[in-house]
Amino acid sequence: MPESGRNDLTYFIGKPYVILDLDTPPEPSDSYTFSLYNDQLWLLFFSKKGDKLVRQKDTRFVVAVNKSTVWIPGHYFLLFRNGDTVHRFDLQLDEHGTFTQQSVSQCAPLSDEDILSGVLLEHGHWYYLSRTPGLMQWKRWLITRLQERKLNALRAENLHPILAFCNNLLLASPSNDYFSRNVTLLKYLAEIKCEYESADCSKLYDPSKANPYEKLDEVFSNQVNDDNILNMSLPVLEDRLYCFSHIWALLEPGWEFVLKKIISHCPSYYDSVFFCGTQEDIDRLLEREPSLQSYFPQRNRLAVEPYSLEDIILLFFHEVGEARLQFSPEATDAACRLLTQRFEQGTIRQWTLTDVRHYIRGEILPAYKHRAIAAIQHGSTPTEVLEVLPEDLG
Repeated sequence: MPESGRNDLTYFIGKPYVILDLDTPPEPSDSYTFSLYNDQLWLLFFSKKGDKLVRQKDTRFVVAVNKSTVWIPGHYFLLFRNGDTVHRFDLQLDEHGTFTQQSVSQCAPLSDEDILSGVLLEHGHWYYLSRTPGLMQWKRWLITRLQERKLNALRAENLHPILAFCNNLLLASPSNDYFSRNVTLLKYLAEIKCEYESADCSKLYDPSKANPYEKLDEVFSNQVNDDNILNMSLPVLEDRLYCFSHIWALLEPGWEFVLKKIISHCPSYYDSVFFCGTQEDIDRLLEREPSLQSYFPQRNRLAVEPYSLEDIILLFFHEVGEARLQFSPEATDAACRLLTQRFEQGTIRQWTLTDVRHYIRGEILPAYKHRAIAAIQHGSTPTEVLEVLPEDLG
C-alpha cells in the first residue's frame, strides 16, 4: 500500500466491498437500494436490488463497490433503503480497502438519511452536485429545503395550507466556478419551479450603445407585476427566479442606476433572487443596500468552503476520468504524493475546479500526448503508451 508522503494520509486504489448484517432479511418482493457517502456527502456509489454487485445470503449482504478509484481511509456511511424504511451503516475503511461495520441504526422519516437515500436519488443531477467539493453548506440547505417540501406534502394531504419558502440566496465563492451549472443544479434539486433568468451583471450596462441599459431591460421584460395580474387581457406569467453573477460590477462608480433597478424589481412578492459573488462583494452589497438584509435569512447565506486535501485528490481523479485519461499505478502514486506536497506547501490550498481542470487538460494531457507520440515514433507499441506516467505530471 503506497503512502502519500505524510503520516496521517494513506490511500487505497481499487474496488472495495462492504459486508452488511441486517436483523431480518428483506422479503422477496421488496425493492431496496444502497447508497454510499463520505462525511462531505459525496455520493460515491449507488446500487439496487438485482444488481450483480449485490449478493445476499439470509440477513447478510455483500456489496461490491464497482468503482476503481483512489479511496481515502476513514469514516463512510452506507444507506440501505427498503421502501420507506432506511437503515444507516457507519463504516470504517482501512488502508487495505476493507470496510468494517461500526454501527447500524434505523433512520426516522424526514431525517437527513431519508432525504439522501430517497428524493435526492430520484434526481440524476444529485450525483454531480454531491461530488462538487466545497459545497457542504449548499447540501445542508438543500436537505433542509426538501424536508420542508415533504412536510408541505403531508400538510396538503391533510387539507392544511402549505407553507411559504424563502428562495432568496446569497452565494459566496472565491471564484465563478459554481455560478453556472451548479446554481442551475441547486434550483432543480430544490424543486424551485418557476421561470429562471440568469444575468452577468458586468454586461448589464454598455455606454457605447444607444440604449446603454438594453441588456438590463431584457432581463426584466417579462416580469410579473401588479399591473399584469390585474389586467385580465394579459397572460398570467410564472413567478421568476433571477440569478445575478459578477455582482462586483453593481458596486462600481456609474452603475448606481443598474443596482437601483435590480433591487426595485427583486426580491419581491412574486420573484426571488440569487446574488452570486465573492464574500467581500456580498458584504459590500449589503452594506450599500441595507434594505436587502431582511430578504436573506442567515440560513440562506451560503459560502463555498475551501477544499480539503481529500477534496482535491477525489476531485482530481474524478476529472482525470472525465478527461478520458488512465493513470498507471506509479502515476497515481506520484499524483497523490505531488498533490499532498503542494497542499502542505500551500500552493494549491486555494485551488478551484477551474485550477484542477487546467492542470489536467492544460499540463498533464499535452505532456502525455507529446511523450506518447514520441514513444511510438521510436518504436513503442500503442499498448505501451496508453497510460499516463509519473513523468507526465510535471
